[in-house]
Formats: sequence, structure tokens, C-alpha cells
Amino acid sequence: MRISLTLLSTCILTLAACGYDAGSVDRDAGDRPLTADFTEVYRAGGSDAPDWAQFTRRVPVSFDGSGNLYVLDPFASQVVVIDPQGRLTGTIGQAGEGPGEFRFPYHLAVWPDGRLAVSDIARGTIHVFGPGGDFDRSVGAGTLPELIRPDPSADALYAQGSAGPGDGMDDFSIGRIDLSGDDVVPNLVLQAWRAPREDPPEEVSADDFLDSSGNVSAARMLMMGGALEGVFFEPALRWDVLPDGNIAYADSSTYAIKIVTPGGPEVEVLLRPIPPDAVTDRLRSAAIEREIDRYTELLEDQGGMPDEFRERIEERGFYPEVAVIRELKSTWQGGLWIRRPGDQPWDDQGPIDVFGPDRRYLGTLAAGTATMPDAFGPDGLVAYWEVDELDVPTVVVKRLTGELR
Repeated sequence: MRISLTLLSTCILTLAACGYDAGSVDRDAGDRPLTADFTEVYRAGGSDAPDWAQFTRRVPVSFDGSGNLYVLDPFASQVVVIDPQGRLTGTIGQAGEGPGEFRFPYHLAVWPDGRLAVSDIARGTIHVFGPGGDFDRSVGAGTLPELIRPDPSADALYAQGSAGPGDGMDDFSIGRIDLSGDDVVPNLVLQAWRAPREDPPEEVSADDFLDSSGNVSAARMLMMGGALEGVFFEPALRWDVLPDGNIAYADSSTYAIKIVTPGGPEVEVLLRPIPPDAVTDRLRSAAIEREIDRYTELLEDQGGMPDEFRERIEERGFYPEVAVIRELKSTWQGGLWIRRPGDQPWDDQGPIDVFGPDRRYLGTLAAGTATMPDAFGPDGLVAYWEVDELDVPTVVVKRLTGELR
């Protein structure tokens, strides 16, 4: 059944006016338990891994239609391709300034037929490779979008965020990028709702993230990327592309997942009766303290956190509610996995709601029993990143049971 967001918002406001306390709700009361019994297929990485699997970070991964896993390793300037049995098939790209070479690859998109696109944040370029990894062409981007997903049926990408000054896009915009041209020119297909801001974020270019030596600077990425700006608990745009080409997204603090035809009408809205939590004074203080601690640790190797960072954190505003939807991903067959926060608003290991390809709610994987896959593949394949006690990462491929695909 479809329901308008206006009606949903009215219902929530009415409950609040009648003294309804969202914080008193047992958020798991209406969940239908699902079992996280996934069979491990293979793993690659770890301290004793061969050279090709010496991964140093959790990095972007994606499957093709044959079950091959593509691992974008920015620090090795290559894409590692692993077959369904966990064996190395080959690598794509290398460090350099030539055709198909990477300076700092950042995002990855893979089509079912094995074509792939890699965005290079330092070169301001999207590199396109054909099936088998042969370099095809590069498309100039200037400022790269924040996130890219392949258009399932065309030589194009869906991208979140601006691709350059004057394109009318922001981080709540999704555009379609035709890769047949010489430059990235996004065509706006979805403008999501965003909470009003007194001071809009500044536009930045790829060069803003580089230090005086031309290298990517962590501190400048934090500063120029707006990590210290904005509003605590402000709802973010969560989205993914379904196999039929429709886009599923959430853009508010409520539990409402909208499914739309790109550039066209809304198809349906998926709802669950889970209201957002109110932001209290105690939560405000805890959020500020946690953010200061986090950036102090992040910048420890660069001489500590500047006073300016602390001031910016303490001056940030607060959205009045904590968003219910924290992450959204489509399965290979068109189901949806929706991650909610855990006991604390910043807890990333909350329960995961599972909807089938027919948009029917199937049940919930309880917090602590499963995490959101880093990538979904064909035949129920999923990829996860795990780290050992020394923070050495391993990519683990598992297979889902039939009902969870």
C-alpha cells in the first residue's frame, strides 16, 4: 500500500502532540526475527596473504554478473579481480598519469558484464574499462561526485553530489552521467529533500584536498570536505539503484523509503512504524564530546587537533531528531536491506530490516548477528570486510540463504 510522506509526517506530529514519547518505544517489538546463517565461500587478505591481497584499508568492492569480486585498492593504485573460488584473476590499472593509470582512485562501479568505472580524485577523472579490464577511455570530471552507481542498462552512471561549479547539484542530488562524452555532465534525475541550512556548504574542487606537495592531506580533506560543518544528526541522503533501474532512497529522519523512476514519478513508499528519537540536551553534550575525541585521534599524527577544529565542533547546530534509517542497499535481485542505528545514535551495528524484491517486509537481522554487506553479488554472494587484532583487513565472501536475497 502506498502512503504519502505528508500523511506520514502528519501522523507522527499528531502522536507527538498527544504526548507520545518516542524514546519509550521498544523499537524491536514489531520486528520479525531472521537468522544470519551465511555460508563462507572464501576470504582474501590478512597478515599472511599473498602480495596481491595485502590490503591496508577497507576499500570499495563490487561484484560482476559472473560472481567475480573487484577490489579497488587506492594505496596500490589498482583494482584486484578475484574469481568466485577466491583466486586472483588479474589486476586492472597502475600508478601513473597515462591512460587508465591512477593517481588516487576513490570510487568504483561495476556492471554485470564486467565493465567498470573508477573515479580518480587526484586527476579529476573517471576511467572506464571494458570487460576483461582493457582500458576504454577517460572522462574529465573536475570535481568528482561523492558516490557513483552503474546504470544497469546503459553506459552511464548515477552519481550523488556535484561534478563541478554551476551544475546545480549538491549532496542531496542524484544525476545521471553519460559516459560516452568527453566530460562529466550530470543530468539531474532526483533532488531529495534536505533540512534547511543558514549557511550553505562551500563548493570545493579536487585541488582543495591536496597539500603544498600535491599529496592528499587528511586534515585538508576534513576541513575542505565539510566534516566540521553542518548539523549534528542532520538526515543524510541514503540511496541505491535497483536492478530495474529505479532508485530507492531515504532523505528524512522518518522510516520512509521512496522508490522512484529516475527523472520520473514516485513508484511507491516503504514504511515501518518506527519513529525517530528526539535529540536531548544530554545527547547534544555526548555528541560534541565524542566528535572532539574522534578528531583528536584522527589528527594525532599531524600534530593534534587545531583549536579551530574544536571551536567549529562546539558551534555546530543540532537537528531535533535522530534519523531511523542509517544505510540502504539493494540486493542483486532487487531486495532491500535497511540498517537502523543501534542503542546509541552513532552505533553503526544496529538491526537490519530486509525487504524482498516484491517490496514485502521479510524480517529483521538483530543487532550483533549481522552487519551490512559491503557489496551484494549474484546467487546470494555478499562481501564483508573484517579486521584482525592488528587492524589488518580481510575481505570475506559469503552466500546468503534464499529468503535474504
